[in-house]
Order: sequence, then C-alpha cells, then structure tokens
Amino acid sequence: MSVNFKAFLKDVGKLLYLPAVFAFVTLPVIIYFKEWFALPPFALMAVVSFGVGQLLFQPVKSSQESAAGLSIIFVTVAWLLLPLFGIIAFYGTALAAPENTYPAVSVFLQPTNCFFESMSGFTGTGLTMVKNPSQLPYTLQWGRSFMEWIGGVGVIMLASMLLSFNHDKGKLYHAETRKWTIDDAPATATIKKIWWIYVAYTVASILTFYLAGMPFWEALNHGMTAIGTGGFSVTPRSFTDYSSLIKALAVVIMVVGAINFKAHYLLIFRRDIKSVLKQTQLRYFAALLVVALLTMVLIKPDTPFIDILFQVASALGTCGLNTAKLSTWAMAPLFLLVVLMLFGGNAGSTAGGIKTERVAWFTKGIWRGAKKAWLPEDEEPPLYFDQEAKKPKVTDRNIEQAAVIYFIWMATLTVGTLCLSVLVGDQYTFDQVVFDSASALSNVGLSSGLTGPDLPNSAKLLLTGLMWVGRLEVMAVVILLLSPLYIAKSHHPNT
Repeated sequence: MSVNFKAFLKDVGKLLYLPAVFAFVTLPVIIYFKEWFALPPFALMAVVSFGVGQLLFQPVKSSQESAAGLSIIFVTVAWLLLPLFGIIAFYGTALAAPENTYPAVSVFLQPTNCFFESMSGFTGTGLTMVKNPSQLPYTLQWGRSFMEWIGGVGVIMLASMLLSFNHDKGKLYHAETRKWTIDDAPATATIKKIWWIYVAYTVASILTFYLAGMPFWEALNHGMTAIGTGGFSVTPRSFTDYSSLIKALAVVIMVVGAINFKAHYLLIFRRDIKSVLKQTQLRYFAALLVVALLTMVLIKPDTPFIDILFQVASALGTCGLNTAKLSTWAMAPLFLLVVLMLFGGNAGSTAGGIKTERVAWFTKGIWRGAKKAWLPEDEEPPLYFDQEAKKPKVTDRNIEQAAVIYFIWMATLTVGTLCLSVLVGDQYTFDQVVFDSASALSNVGLSSGLTGPDLPNSAKLLLTGLMWVGRLEVMAVVILLLSPLYIAKSHHPNT
C-alpha cells in the first residue's frame, strides 16, 4: 500500500485552520470585557496557525485521497499540534495582561505551564496549573472552557463540520478513538446529529445552572465543562461553595455527558427507551455508579452525601469538577476514585477512561472463560451483549480488543506512575502520584494536590504526555511509534 504524504500534509494544513476559528470565537469575549491586551496574542495564534496551514495545504491541492493507514497518525499528530498552538494564546496573554489586575495569569509566563494547560483543555482533562482561576482574565477563563467543550466531542468532529478531509471520515472518527456511530447513516449525517445533541445539551446545562442561582458567567463556563466532562472551573474551589441543588444538578449533567450519544439519539429522535435500557455498557455504568456510591458512603460516613455523590459521579464520568479537597482524603477512598477514573464513562460519549463498554466485554470474557471450564471442549457458552446473543467470532474479537486496551492502559499507568514518582521525589506520597497519574491518563482532572505550578517541568511534561496518550486511548500512540517500521516495509516489501 502506498503512503500518500502529500495528502497527509494537506489535511494537517486544513486542521491548522482551527486555532484561527478558536480565536475568532473568543473575539466577542475580548470586546465585551474590554480586555484589549488579549487581542494581539489570539490574533497571533490565528495568523501563525493559518499561515502554517496554508504552507502545508497550498502546494498539494491536487492530491488524491490519503492512504487509510495514515488516519490514525493524522489524528495523533492533530491532538499534539493544536495544544502547541494554544501556547501562543496563554503565553502572549500572560505577557500582555496587567499582573496587578489578574494575578493568576503570571503562571503562564512559563511555556511548560502553557503547554500543560492547553493539552489539558483540548483533551478535556481539567488538571490545571492555576490555583485561582477567578483571577485570570475573562478571555482565558472562556478560552479554557471552550477548549474543553471542543475536546468533549473531539477536534476531528469539529473540523469535519467546517472542513473536508482527504481521509475517510469514518476512519478518522475511529482513529480519534471515540465510538461515534449512532445509526446506519453516513458519517457526515452522524456528525450533524451528534453536534445538534451536544449543542442542545450545552444550552440546557447553562440555563439549568443559571436558573438554579449560579451567576451567568459561571453558568456559561460550567455548563460547557460539565456536559463536556472537562473539569476546568472559573471559581477558586470548583463546586465546593455552591448549594446542594446546584451540586445535584451538576451530577445529572456530568452523568448525561458520560452517556453515549447513541442512547441520547434513541431517546430524543426515536423515543426508543427500550433499546436504551438494553445497552450493556449503560447498565454497567449505572451499576458501577450505585455500587461505588454505597461503598464510598461506608468508608467516608462523615462526608455529606451530596459531596460523595458528586465525587463518585465526577470520577466515573471523568469530569473532574469537585466539591472536596482530595489532598485530605485517606488512601481507601482515593483508591476507589482511581478505579472509577480508570473505568470511565460510556464509549461514544464525551468521557475518558478505558470505557464501560470494554469493562463489560472484559468481565463477560472472564465469566465466559470460567463457564467453558465446565462444558465439553466443542461447546461454546453463549455470550449476550445488549441482550443479543453474539457469534463466537464477534465475541472473541471484542474480548481480545478489550483485554489488549486494558493491558496497555495499565502498563502505561504503571510506567507513568513510576516515572512521576522518581521525578517528584519525596515531596508527595505514592498514593498521590498514582491518583494524579490515573487522572491524567483517563482525562479526568481530579487531583490529590500533586498537580500544580510547583511541580518540576519534567513532571509537568510527563503528565502532559499522559493526557495526550489517554485521549488517544494509548493504542493510537503505539501505532504512531511503530509507523516508521510499517512505512519502511511498504517501500521495501521483500526485506
């Protein structure tokens, strides 16, 4: 199979138009709050990204469709390039903003912090270098929230609404690692339906928070980050100081964001609640939520129920908003949150983690293997998924894929945790290191108190890398690293 690098570069060039769109959408915020100092940095980001995009795009206008094998590489590169261009907005605004008016912005005078924040935003993670986001310029408050909102459904999803790519769109969505299929419609039609649902839920979330008593600016930002299961906040203590009503509504919104878009489509457009209730991954998600909630109540009886519910939903839904200072929690409840963060929300939702669909296949595979021990060798025990009996070949393939992802996910977490432990030394406990490593890899955003501007730059870059790897669900990065071998072999097939 030939590798069409010209078409690949052409698509990368198109993708680099997105930071320009991002800057344009931020313009009304700059104008409304009269933060004119933020205009040059965002304009520079737009000009540089658009200019580089043009350089890559123009020379290869006549390229044919790119090889399908480059789709995954294209997506992995996309998720690395966009946060890099985001550095311009953070760093430039920090240079231009009056520090006495916006004291928190000084943290972005360090490029490593800018890269961390940008990656955390675009991947929908929510770990932050900012101790008090309310002291940031409104432009950056909005920018952080909008990054997470985009990251919720993915930059490829957004780009495909605005641009046409040489890569097959279906392959791109598969490469972006979130299962977006909601019916048998073509990829373009599926994208439009998902965006309609996502925008509608976002507006509903903003209005819900506002009507419940949250100030409009906070409702606007939290509505985007909650439904996008992001985690960035514009308040010093996230949701800690809000009423129980607002916390309860936030739990609902976070859970909605962690449920797959196919379920939302079936409910909204087809009124088919029976098909929704048949979804195995949705049933697993509900069961995990209930079991974790009851367990947390037992091991933290002194914590208010609404705060326990909030933290459990935020961890399992990989949202990252919080109502508690997790640095004061004991090892047992932190370990439970780590397990929930690793499991994550539904496949085909805005959530991160391994995904409950894979958890379901993996556990059903273990149960199936145990049952086979009691049956004749030529007899296969039936396996039901979404209340349908699956063929042995389909079953074996899905179980194998779930097991592979689980293995490389845990291997990545182990290596990342050990490396981070070495980099931070004795400054933090090992359970804090495990917690924040899992939070970064699963794109959650909850922190045990480790993540912050005082970390060594090497540790910040490691966590940034984990966020990138986790958003691509590890396997895409493995394919990227192995791609030189494949490309070399395609040019020399007999070697």
